Amino acid sequence: MSSLMSAADKSTLKYIGIGLTVIVGGGVATYAFLHYRQSQPCRPPAPGSDEELLRQVLELKQEVVVLKNNLSNAVTELRKELGGIQSLVGQKRTRRSRSTHTTWSSTSNRTAGSYQTAYSDYDDDFSDDEFDIALDHLENNINGNANQPAPGSKEELDAICAKVDALYDGSEEDQEEAMRILQDNELNVNHKNSWQLLWRLSRSHVGAYDIRTAYDERCLHATTAVEHSKQALELFEESADVHKWYVISLGANTDFVGTKEKIEIGYELKEHIDRALELAPDDPTLYFMKGRWCWGVYMLTWIERKLAATLFATPPSATVQDALEAFNKAEEIQPGFYKSNQYYIAKCYYEVSDYSSARRWLESALQLPCNNKDDRDAHRDSSELLAKL
Repeated sequence: MSSLMSAADKSTLKYIGIGLTVIVGGGVATYAFLHYRQSQPCRPPAPGSDEELLRQVLELKQEVVVLKNNLSNAVTELRKELGGIQSLVGQKRTRRSRSTHTTWSSTSNRTAGSYQTAYSDYDDDFSDDEFDIALDHLENNINGNANQPAPGSKEELDAICAKVDALYDGSEEDQEEAMRILQDNELNVNHKNSWQLLWRLSRSHVGAYDIRTAYDERCLHATTAVEHSKQALELFEESADVHKWYVISLGANTDFVGTKEKIEIGYELKEHIDRALELAPDDPTLYFMKGRWCWGVYMLTWIERKLAATLFATPPSATVQDALEAFNKAEEIQPGFYKSNQYYIAKCYYEVSDYSSARRWLESALQLPCNNKDDRDAHRDSSELLAKL
């Protein structure tokens, strides 16, 4: 897995955090595994609501997928028939060539008219040119692009994933198109249990959750993201991307669960961040996620720690040094990869009263470009903290 981080990946990292404080970023609150804010359960969709319409659209898309699968099977049968036709053509031309050679040899002193009768057995057939034109037309209609990978092949799956990844790094419209492609292939019998498509579906739903404003839609996308990433995890545990997007989708989902569930999620987050790091030790985003987790635990108040202790025998534990170590490791792997990472390095130094180091990292963060709202928020926070020094 590449250690390079896309702009879309950066925009979702704002969900990595832990604690009772609600941190606003990108128009939505980052998730926390402990806070007192009242959470609302997902409500069933009301008739005529946007959520109900969305569900109906998804059902229609599933029906389209079934139709596409049926069409794909029909094309496969046509390919087989075409192969049979090509075989018969080869046999026919071989017989014709032999017949022509024999007739010409035995009638070399005959008239042109008598030679013409050698083809009398084929008077009802197409001419060679007519047959070739018809055959080429049929083959082109069936095969389309000769370079298209075979249905169900690894090459086809790789092509789908590559296209989706390219779209995901684009505009919001491109990301919507990426989700549509993934949903079209979700029920495809050839890729029905593809963990590669499932974690990408989870990623797309997290992105949709991020840009939606209606509560029901946000709830639907957040819970769907968890479902897809969990299914991917059950199918294949050896992918860092699967673990990473399971963590991020859980984070998005904490807006819609109660306090106890948030605490349980907090434990689960750390487990999957650590497992992802085992699988992809050179991914800076994972170290940033670990740093945010450690920072959030370190910032828990005494009351919050007591609350966690009443629910679990061993409450989470982390120090500011743990957080700083993770943030510095991310920076070591890919310097300047994320404005927020440098901002949190500065916060750690500020917390331990190393103000010269804090100033140095804040000035560095302010030099990095602002590519999205998350970067602009980090830029603002860096400016405010620098003003205190």
